[in-house]
Amino acid sequence: MMIDTRALGFGLTDAILRHVEGRLEAALGVAARRVMTVTVRLDDVNGDRGGPDKRCRIVVSLRRHRTVTVEAVDVDLYAAVDAAAHKARHAVLRELRRHVARERRDAQRPGTLVPA
Repeated sequence: MMIDTRALGFGLTDAILRHVEGRLEAALGVAARRVMTVTVRLDDVNGDRGGPDKRCRIVVSLRRHRTVTVEAVDVDLYAAVDAAAHKARHAVLRELRRHVARERRDAQRPGTLVPA
């Protein structure tokens, strides 16, 4: 799984990079064979004005599936990364389940499933 991390509006430190990679590998490890690339964009939405302004956007490209995009905003960048990784895990697993369900439908009789 290739993870590309970019920070917009602030410097990307080694600690942030390790945190992002660790969380994503843990969250997407169950689907690692299906994940081609993961793009992470971290940015400071409001600048110096304060408020919940650290955003983490994750785009996951899956083999033979749709691309999954999730986003989380929080006051703390690490919390935003954690929330976005959690959302990414659930969105990827949901997409993979949808694909399996679509494959199992019987084309001759809509609404029925093909016996396994």
